[in-house]
Amino acid sequence: MTKVEDVAIVDAPCLEMFLLFMAGMNDATSSRIKIGRAPNLRVLGYLEPREHVLEIGNTVISAGTKASPSTVVPSVNILGLEVRFAVRNEVKKVPSFLRCFPNIQTLHVKSATADEATGKASLKLWKEGGPITCVQRHMKKVVFHEFKGSINETVFLKFIAENARFLEKMVIVVAYACYSSGEDVNSTLKPLTCAKWVSGTCKLQVFKSPFEGTTGSPVYDIRLASEFSQITDPFDLIYYRESL
Repeated sequence: MTKVEDVAIVDAPCLEMFLLFMAGMNDATSSRIKIGRAPNLRVLGYLEPREHVLEIGNTVISAGTKASPSTVVPSVNILGLEVRFAVRNEVKKVPSFLRCFPNIQTLHVKSATADEATGKASLKLWKEGGPITCVQRHMKKVVFHEFKGSINETVFLKFIAENARFLEKMVIVVAYACYSSGEDVNSTLKPLTCAKWVSGTCKLQVFKSPFEGTTGSPVYDIRLASEFSQITDPFDLIYYRESL
């Protein structure tokens, strides 16, 4: 729970998981996360566009960065992102982040709270720069944590639904205090449920977050998360039982 200025994976052939927990650090500085040689890295997150400067090889990944052999980490198949969807400039970085990991099968996205909204992010934003390989070819599961009902969140989920042809499951965990009934949630999600889902077999599940308040802070268990023989996805340690 200590913020560091720089983390560099220089040459780590045995590294399988790289887990970051830097939420709640509200100073103005960013942390540089540099990924060099890590051929077996399969789990990474939570990356935060507002907190982290992502560097792969010698390239800093920013909005509009094109994918190339020197800017991808093909071994990663589980990725966690924490995004303030109300901040448009932050959302603009997400497509570039996703292009760095072309073989993602499971994507966890946590919607963080912003002090104020700074613009809408339309479907056009997600399509700029060309196809996102992991979405179109490999993504099977998406878990959206702390859904608050904003247009930008719904647009992102609609983009996934209309482009992830191999998607098997989409899980939406609604922020605890956002809605008083499932009917309100269904109304908000109508643009998503009425979208032209490219995968005909995808299952949509909606749950209420067990965390009170607006932050949705989970409880982390280092011993459990590091026990590779018992768990393959450390972001799945939390179970949402109260279905809407």
